[in-house]
Amino acid sequence: MCSIIGYCGICDDLDEFQKGFDKTISRGPDDSRIVDTGNGLLGFHRLAIMGLTASGMQPFSLGGSYVVCNGEIFGFERLRESLSDRYTFQSDSDCEVLLPLYETYGTEMFRMLDAEFACIIYDGKTQEYIAARDPIGIRPLYYGYDKKGIIVFASEAKNLIGLCEKIRPFPPGHYYKDGEFVCYCDITKVDEICQDDLEQVCANIREKLVTGIEKRLVADAKVGFLLSGGLDSSLVCAVAARKSKTPIRTFAIGMQKDAIDLKYAKEVADYIGSEHTEVIITKEDVLSALEDVRVLLTGEISDELFGYKYTDFAPSAQAFQKESEKRVRELHMYDVLRADRCISVNSLEARVPFGDLDFVRYVMAI
Repeated sequence: MCSIIGYCGICDDLDEFQKGFDKTISRGPDDSRIVDTGNGLLGFHRLAIMGLTASGMQPFSLGGSYVVCNGEIFGFERLRESLSDRYTFQSDSDCEVLLPLYETYGTEMFRMLDAEFACIIYDGKTQEYIAARDPIGIRPLYYGYDKKGIIVFASEAKNLIGLCEKIRPFPPGHYYKDGEFVCYCDITKVDEICQDDLEQVCANIREKLVTGIEKRLVADAKVGFLLSGGLDSSLVCAVAARKSKTPIRTFAIGMQKDAIDLKYAKEVADYIGSEHTEVIITKEDVLSALEDVRVLLTGEISDELFGYKYTDFAPSAQAFQKESEKRVRELHMYDVLRADRCISVNSLEARVPFGDLDFVRYVMAI
């Protein structure tokens, strides 16, 4: 994960700004940069995942505009190709496509993104700031207002302590522009109920999950997998193992040697032939076992989509759907937030295949 911050006006206390931003340097220990836009500040702590050279460092700039983004833009190669006649790309970073997209499509670009992201854009022509967050809220973003009423955005709430009195989560699936939060995607909204039969539903779930996993294997840094031995993470690891030319790296963490997760994780690892590591947990042991892995795929979100044991007793299909909508809308405050904090603080990036937008839309329509 990286860390971003945006002070959307003249900052009177640069020391307090720097102090707040430095609280999340472990999210991006590779490099740090703050840019004065002429009407505020944008900051970026980098964890290099895509485009590992210096040219991939943010903020990216274009014609007086700037962007910082904590995210992964899936299918960015196709977007780059569509923009190549108007823009010469300088890096291999997926996030470099954002400013050319904004110049071409404006805020409509957010509907086009297949991504886990949080970003802040400074529009050099209008001298205004735009911020946005992915529809599930996999990547964190918070905001608050300083004493003068200037809005400030940041990856974590603690970045804003000392700058803002009240701190709020940025709503997933929204962008901020002209002082308003606009919903560009409600991922729980079903436009058309799926009428596929059971066999077709199962086939489509499989196909879409496999595609979602494949997208998240693309990285210039090394990728690993968290494996508990449960269904969710085992599916992710099994698909990745089939798609990989070499054994994948899986990691299981236990509190004691007879931890039940370790037993089942070992069974799955043996079955799929992964290069498996067991960690009897201390913080130091976990981090050293991860070695040079920088990206971890997890099994988060599947329970919220398909239901917990208690949802077996839903009184009706409508009640089940309503509960599913509630769980998905609240993911950014619970499961994905927990995963982000546990993983990013240790200079790692979490990717969530079950959060693939096409996959989620289909499951919610069943």
